[in-house]
Amino acid sequence: MKIHLDSIIKRNNLIKFQFSVSNDLKKYFTGKDFIIEYPDCIENVPDSVLAVPFVCNVLPIIWLTNSVLEIDGLDKSFYESIPEFKKGYIKMFPEASFQGEICVKNLIDNSYDDSGKSAMFYSGGLDSVQTLISHIDEKPDLLSIWGSDIKFDNESGWNLVHKAIEEASSKFHLKEVVFHSSFREFDDEGELGRDFRKCLGDGWWHGVKHGVGLLGHVAPYAYVHKISKMYIASTNCPEDGQVKCASNPIIDNHVRFSGCKVIHDGFKFNRQDKTRNIVEFCRNNNEKITLHVCWESQNGSNCCACEKCFRTIAELISEGAEPSDYGFNEVDENIFNMQKCIVDARNDAAIWKHWPYISRRAIENRKVIKKSKYWKHFRWVISTDFEHPESLQMSFFDRLRRKVSRVLHKIKD
Repeated sequence: MKIHLDSIIKRNNLIKFQFSVSNDLKKYFTGKDFIIEYPDCIENVPDSVLAVPFVCNVLPIIWLTNSVLEIDGLDKSFYESIPEFKKGYIKMFPEASFQGEICVKNLIDNSYDDSGKSAMFYSGGLDSVQTLISHIDEKPDLLSIWGSDIKFDNESGWNLVHKAIEEASSKFHLKEVVFHSSFREFDDEGELGRDFRKCLGDGWWHGVKHGVGLLGHVAPYAYVHKISKMYIASTNCPEDGQVKCASNPIIDNHVRFSGCKVIHDGFKFNRQDKTRNIVEFCRNNNEKITLHVCWESQNGSNCCACEKCFRTIAELISEGAEPSDYGFNEVDENIFNMQKCIVDARNDAAIWKHWPYISRRAIENRKVIKKSKYWKHFRWVISTDFEHPESLQMSFFDRLRRKVSRVLHKIKD
């Protein structure tokens, strides 16, 4: 079974990958084009560098189907890093078989001297804001990919997300860079997920694709601007144990291309630590930072009603912060649903792991939180044993209080 990169079409700032696939692998591709639009002209970038985004996004398919990737030329530094970050996948997914091979006709050295320049992925989420404030003195370029969380053709949703990125760029006088990519459209994540979920124990995007899939986009930009360090924010922390996730230090920290090395940043902090760091940074610098954390909303705003929003709202309240200062503008309308939302999610271990940190911090900061207008809807967080989620259920009085709050809110409206 083979995938062959036939050609790379480059026109000003846009690249399009033309590739052929053997019949056995065609079900894993949608037939849509894989294109990336950069903010700069990339016509002078070597094809061996432009090929990196394509290779990064098909590598997991090659490995897990024991196939062959054929390519005419590839950046030497990136090619030599592949066996190293592949070890991370093997360690993370011992039940799966990562085989396959890459056949490259020409390895090309595109290295350049250390420029001291850095860049980072910035989404406006909690993790990326933590990385931003940690490296603010380096003045990193803020990179984002339209086509990752917000769909490739969702212009209105992207415009709203883009506002948070523009806000940070303007506030801290940093260069904002947008890649417009169809990398989530050209392969069939649903089909791949169905075929490999059993051996991976995870979905395709979260389990194997999004780490190197995102990072590959950086190679052409890094080459043009001689970026030496590329930061990607951590999602997990050591206390989480062996988490299966495509973006992990055992993978990301081994990715290299041309003269750029990747750094998986902030791994030592859990989400509550990151929230505390951000709140302290804003207080010390008299700043406000808009967080974009919502998975449910495609309009770019925080819905303030899903578990991810409630979790971040709870983390902010636990630090004595006002959520509306961080982009959560409908807390009053939804907070009475917080307890039910979290109780309903108690069987999801990936979600539940965050709440013990929130509870411990809320207990430490109880005196401050009691002065908050949210206290009556938040005190259950302090009294709940999040170490034993199976025992969690809403009492009769909790349910009654929630219903009364909803009625009062409707009357107020």
